[in-house]
Amino acid sequence: MNYEIMKQSERELQTEFIKYCNHVYETWEFVYKAIKNKKTNQAMLSEVYRMEDISNHFEAQIQDDCIWSISKNEPLANHLRYIIAILNSIKDLERMADYAVSAARFFVNNQVSDNIRNLIVDILKGALLGMNKTNKSLEVKPAIDTYKTCQSAHLSFKNYYNKMLEKFSYILKKSSIQEIEKFFQGAAIVMKHIERLMDHVANISENFVFIKQADLFFNKQSKQVMKK
Repeated sequence: MNYEIMKQSERELQTEFIKYCNHVYETWEFVYKAIKNKKTNQAMLSEVYRMEDISNHFEAQIQDDCIWSISKNEPLANHLRYIIAILNSIKDLERMADYAVSAARFFVNNQVSDNIRNLIVDILKGALLGMNKTNKSLEVKPAIDTYKTCQSAHLSFKNYYNKMLEKFSYILKKSSIQEIEKFFQGAAIVMKHIERLMDHVANISENFVFIKQADLFFNKQSKQVMKK
């Protein structure tokens, strides 16, 4: 198989994949602005559903492109690993888009207090920052550089998220039983979804490093086993 044909196939897949990454980011950015500006209404929810539907089309199209590339190009090991990285990563992106729908529904269906709204806005702002840094790195930098960028962003976000959890706990202590029953479980789920955004982004960055540096993760797993 012609090497240049396979590289062209990779470039085409990368272009579509980056578009998908940016679309998921834009979906969450839309949700962020709606929550921040208190414009969480049915029109907003309908738009999030529309964007989530586009996400599903992205996933299906990229999956088909990957299958077509395998059948057409009979890829060698590195190209096949690249396709596997894409396939694994679009699952993360699709899940991230699902979380956006869940968050939008919560705010549309509940009268959320300003303190909880502002807390979630702050957490989401931190996640969007990490997502944006990683997406931009994916476009122009080698996989290992993107991995390092994402690791740094992920750690910063986790530390920030833990501080926000302390604030959430403080608000919880000052709330009535009725408020806790009505709002706080849903708010906690939204916060968890936002936390998971950066976990999925980290998965994506690892998928592409694995193509040429699988030993990085074998060593990582060995260290985790030793700690246990």
